[in-house]
Amino acid sequence: MDPQVLISISKLSHTYAGTRKNPGREALKGVDLDIASGEMLALLGPNGSGKSTLLRVLTTALVPTVGAVRVGGASLQQNPAAVRRQLGVVFQNPALDGKMTVGENLWASGLLYGMGRALLRDRSRQLLQAVDLADRVDERVDSLSGGMSRRVELAKALLPEPAILILDEPTAGLDPVARQEFWRLLETLRDGGRLTVVVSTHLLDEADRADRVAILHEGQMLVCDDPKALRRQLGQEILTLSCDDAEALKGEINRAMGLEGIVVDQALRIPLDGDVSLDEVLRLFRPKIRSLTIAHPSLDDVFIRHTGERLLGGFTN
Repeated sequence: MDPQVLISISKLSHTYAGTRKNPGREALKGVDLDIASGEMLALLGPNGSGKSTLLRVLTTALVPTVGAVRVGGASLQQNPAAVRRQLGVVFQNPALDGKMTVGENLWASGLLYGMGRALLRDRSRQLLQAVDLADRVDERVDSLSGGMSRRVELAKALLPEPAILILDEPTAGLDPVARQEFWRLLETLRDGGRLTVVVSTHLLDEADRADRVAILHEGQMLVCDDPKALRRQLGQEILTLSCDDAEALKGEINRAMGLEGIVVDQALRIPLDGDVSLDEVLRLFRPKIRSLTIAHPSLDDVFIRHTGERLLGGFTN
């Protein structure tokens, strides 16, 4: 195992057991992935893509059907306790006691981690200052806003100074301002690159903050790379043509100009490089085009390239 690799995932598959009425579901299919120490990796995909299952495996909550996982040199299957000691986790669903104060939630969690009282007191004070909640220590959690509660959860996960922070849809339910504040704090707390972060999300702007993005779809990991590199692979721009018959136009443009496109949501999307003339496209096909837009490639375009589907529509926090 490469000493720079903190998490190594090899040929990982998992099938949830079925019933007489419902057959088993294969949630992960042969996932291979290495995550370097100090890296932030985003797992990007829609609901049902396998993101949460993969995180459940990494947090030792689920034993995979097939494959091997090593975290910091420890085998997840053979020594799950050694894996758990390296982790801090912020779950998608709230994991705080709303009737307890901010300070009481951290104190109870620290004792469960086995932290000494003096260390716990100092660490709680440092983290609450870091997440801008030092003045809220005596307030009950159920009196806080959603964004503040998520910051308390982040502080709680970081109490034992874990090597790895795992975040499962951490901004679910937050408004845009609270989302931005959460990410600003997370980037500050990464502590000079020593903290490794694995985050699942279906939000493109969140995935774009990561060092690498792993795109999951129907249990398979389709691609994993720097988000800028993934966008560069599509060319300089994406041309989107709205028309009455996108499939027919796709064939005509391919035959006339050699351009390959994908039909999504009844629109034709074509990656372009620098030597393609838009004037030529309009000269040949203007009567068949209702509207035309051109933009730099996004991670949504990357998802479309690999799946033929959009990531955006139909997903909520």
